[in-house]
Amino acid sequence: MTKCKACNADIAKGVSKCPHCGKDQRNWFMRHKVLSVIIILVALGGIGALSGNDKKDTAVKTSTNDTTQTKQETTQNKTETNKNELKEFYNIGETANYKGIEMTATKVDKSSGTDFDMPKEGKEYVIITVKIKNGSEDKISYNPLYFKMQNSNGQVEDGIFSTVNGDTALKSGELVPGGEVEGTVIFEEPVGDEGLILQYQDNMFSNKVKMQFKIN
Repeated sequence: MTKCKACNADIAKGVSKCPHCGKDQRNWFMRHKVLSVIIILVALGGIGALSGNDKKDTAVKTSTNDTTQTKQETTQNKTETNKNELKEFYNIGETANYKGIEMTATKVDKSSGTDFDMPKEGKEYVIITVKIKNGSEDKISYNPLYFKMQNSNGQVEDGIFSTVNGDTALKSGELVPGGEVEGTVIFEEPVGDEGLILQYQDNMFSNKVKMQFKIN
């Protein structure tokens, strides 16, 4: 004996239809078996969909985070660029930065010369103390010939050699990264000229001004 799959009544083993309820034993079993398979497939599909949504959410979050980081880096780069952006003119005591060359005109002195070393009539010696620091990752050169002076007449002149600043004169040489040097450069300019501008070029063969300092 066996049980009917539909009504659970006792029926003879091997019969295809229940004499009590009339249900086909094989079709009932197959229908329920197919239904079970469908339910399992639907459940698996739901799990896959949830997993796919999680991956999409993760991808969206990652993309958003990458975009935010890129914007922050761009803002930081702009800030650093603006920080190092050269002004047209610097005053005494202000530090200019050109490609890692940090330069400050720290002091200005004027002299009518000595008994043995005097400027031309109507002129005076203008002596500027400059401090140079290498803030770059490479060696840089320095030289008093990199400096010129523009006066209120629009004349741009080279520095001179004088015994007046012999002990403090800036020499030529190189600076390793982090190195610094301080010295004076001297010019012969009209007495009392209040429009003097110290100009710096990074080599003596260039006419392009890199930094400018108002002397008065």
